[in-house]
Amino acid sequence: MSAVVSDTVKITSHDLCVALKLEHPADEYVTVFEVREAAGSAMGSRADALVLSLWASRGLDITGFEFKCNRGDWLAELKNPEKADRIARYCDRWCLFAAPGVVREAELPIGWGLWELSANGTIRRRVAPALREAEAMPRAFVASLLRSRHRLDADDLAALNAKHREQWEREQRAREAESPATLDAATRRDLERLRTGLRKLDEIREATGIDLTTYTPSRQWIERMRLADSVALEHKLRLLRDLFGDHDLRKRIEQALQADAEDARRPGDRGPR
Repeated sequence: MSAVVSDTVKITSHDLCVALKLEHPADEYVTVFEVREAAGSAMGSRADALVLSLWASRGLDITGFEFKCNRGDWLAELKNPEKADRIARYCDRWCLFAAPGVVREAELPIGWGLWELSANGTIRRRVAPALREAEAMPRAFVASLLRSRHRLDADDLAALNAKHREQWEREQRAREAESPATLDAATRRDLERLRTGLRKLDEIREATGIDLTTYTPSRQWIERMRLADSVALEHKLRLLRDLFGDHDLRKRIEQALQADAEDARRPGDRGPR
């Protein structure tokens, strides 16, 4: 079960980087972060990420992403949305990648997409970015793109991906550990029932050696267990003991158990081992 964490958990730009990287496998996409509009330019616009598709079958598109983790930053961006066009014009699509509640759909400039990263790590594609007619990239921008890419060779990318995944999973475990307080009453009851059931399965495995998480008992075996636990069987055993005596009854039971064991070894009726 994957616990759902409240969207009030703070999402950082690092979370967005990790999620975007994991969403685009390295053998299918090239993901480059912090691309400036020109190489060596300390000023001017910057894309937080560019994702280049490598498969012609799905289109060799370039999608630009701008990260927004707080609403104040977004409202400031809205005052001058044309600033993004300095890089967006070279992309086939332009998209905001934001924390939940930071951007309202009605506020989006025409053609912009909107992705949101929920606190449980799920990407919600709220608005699909429109396909744009990308301009040819000037050499200054190509140099900037390659320079950003050059910072990360194949080994660095693998190490970065592993590091991000490790940090992501560590943060997810911490969030899930805190999650019971944010769950509704019905979900908390279901979670407790699940934990109780797992504890009982562990007790059965320790007492009998039978792992019911990997073994499905036969119908015959289930009926025998029900019978063995019934009050009627105990009453019948008392009557048989009175009728045959302890020694004779024990002998008959041993014969019945032996026959039962032989039946269990036959194909098509395998009992627990």
